[in-house]
Amino acid sequence: MLSLRDSSEEESKLVVHDSSRSPRSPKDDFAKLLYDINGQRLSRRAVLRRGGMLGLSVPAIGALLAACGSDDDGGDDAPAATGTSATGGSGASPSAATSGGSTEASGGTGVDGGTLTLVITGNVPDLDPQSAYDSTASGVFFGTHEMLVRLKGSDTFDYEPMLAESWDSNEDFSEWTFKIPDGVTFHDGTVCDANAVVASFQRFHQMGLGPVSVITRFVDSPDDITAPDANTVMFKLNQSNEIFIAAMASQYGPLIVSPTQVDENKTDEDPYAHEHLLANPIGTGPYKLREYRQNDAIILERFEEYHKGWEGNHFDEIVFRIVEESNVRRQLVETGDADATTQSLTPEDVEAIEQEGELTVLRYDSTNADWVLFNHVRLADPKVREAFCWAFPYDEVRSGVYKDLVQASSGPNTPTTRGYPADGFIYTTDLEMAQQLLDESGWDTSETLEIWLSSGSASDQGLAQLFQASLAEIGVTLEISEREEGALTEFNYSATPAEERPHFLNWGWWPDYNDAHNEMYPNFHTASIVPNGSNAGYYSNADFDALLDSIELGAPEAEYNQTIADANDILVRTDPAAIFYGSWQWYTVMQPNIRGFISNPIYINTYNVYDMYREQ
Repeated sequence: MLSLRDSSEEESKLVVHDSSRSPRSPKDDFAKLLYDINGQRLSRRAVLRRGGMLGLSVPAIGALLAACGSDDDGGDDAPAATGTSATGGSGASPSAATSGGSTEASGGTGVDGGTLTLVITGNVPDLDPQSAYDSTASGVFFGTHEMLVRLKGSDTFDYEPMLAESWDSNEDFSEWTFKIPDGVTFHDGTVCDANAVVASFQRFHQMGLGPVSVITRFVDSPDDITAPDANTVMFKLNQSNEIFIAAMASQYGPLIVSPTQVDENKTDEDPYAHEHLLANPIGTGPYKLREYRQNDAIILERFEEYHKGWEGNHFDEIVFRIVEESNVRRQLVETGDADATTQSLTPEDVEAIEQEGELTVLRYDSTNADWVLFNHVRLADPKVREAFCWAFPYDEVRSGVYKDLVQASSGPNTPTTRGYPADGFIYTTDLEMAQQLLDESGWDTSETLEIWLSSGSASDQGLAQLFQASLAEIGVTLEISEREEGALTEFNYSATPAEERPHFLNWGWWPDYNDAHNEMYPNFHTASIVPNGSNAGYYSNADFDALLDSIELGAPEAEYNQTIADANDILVRTDPAAIFYGSWQWYTVMQPNIRGFISNPIYINTYNVYDMYREQ
């Protein structure tokens, strides 16, 4: 689980079909109308007037408004995304140059203590860090728990100590050792030494939940995790592997839990005390859980015995305030009742807040890519899938729906991800090519296709409606069906056969750690077809599988990059697995007096709360 380098030069090499010479079509006007409705830019009266000018009947316009959920009040619960700039307090435009997603000291007086209030979108049902697999939970864990190491600042290839004070490997990277300092304690008052760390990782390996592949990909047996002495943890890997350190810095899984807590709460039915840890996180982090009020707030307080101490400026209390409504989230940060929220407002709200200039808006790179997933069984002909790739309205979706917060990229990885193919193929919209491929395939255009998307998201709706309009121009009917987000996610991971799934799903992902293989394998390898992974499209290509399976841990970089590039080309061109429409940039909206925040493309939806403070 979902930093764009300057790609303008790359894109000039990648885009091979150009539809800019095509005359403006009625679809362009219809797309603009959809965009304005979903963006709440037009009142109902204005939509009626504009629709009439386009030749739509009043009933047709009414149906369109109903489908879009438009009303005169505006507002929706759509998630948003962003780019690489920061504005705040000056009314600067979104394109202003920045340091890339951080809030540095400005010369004011730092305050030690107080409360940091962070707005999140929903409850966190799982607070066991070795099973939870969502970024909101990770945001809490970055206060309560520690990995051995973490990525340094906003870097995706450099690491710094977290729980471990140092680390090393043997010459061929098949054995790794981490040094645990003296004086580390868990929130329950017990000692965290090397033996405790080993017990924690063995539980992670044996329990086999959520992000377990973060450890099992590299370590075959829990017995290969040992403590030669009270300060040394050793991992014996199944292959030489230089990127093991990246996995140890993942926000999913390798967090240290209290073995005493596990021992005191385990049962015959639950030997890992997982049910207890669901609501009782005990780690070595700077903050400990004080209270969890469902549908209201998760409250953390200082852990006074934290091994790194409390010198300098730090918050006393971290409050994760749970707010489901997007407009209320915006209101809380605008009134100062909350200090920050991440990726939880509409694109229109973010743009408006930037223009108002009262709050800091940080736009920064991520490793989150999105795509429209094909049903590989119901859309079995690669030529048909390629046709739909050419038919997708990329520019309208990226600029109209997401306001350029999604950038063009090739395949399921982003340009920030290790192995991303800089010369990878990127589609543009070409309806003539799409029509030609459908004709060659013998596709029966009388068949109605279906796309499923999350209900309540105007962004998802806008994407689907634009795709629907584009397909209509080549005689293909697309039906849009909405599902509640939780139910849709549960369905996607279920064992429901491909024949009972829609033709298209709006989907996305980001890796557990900085590695293209970690993005590709769970989503597209045959072995990952649900429920054994995240391959909800039942994609299966023997050549693709063989390429991923051929990658040896620790392979030379050039060899690794070429293998990933070849695999990516299969997913994108040879046997299209999805319509890969781009890479996200994320944002955080924050009070202008908050300091110490640093974004990282790998650490999605988290805050480095120990380093943050308020300035006056």
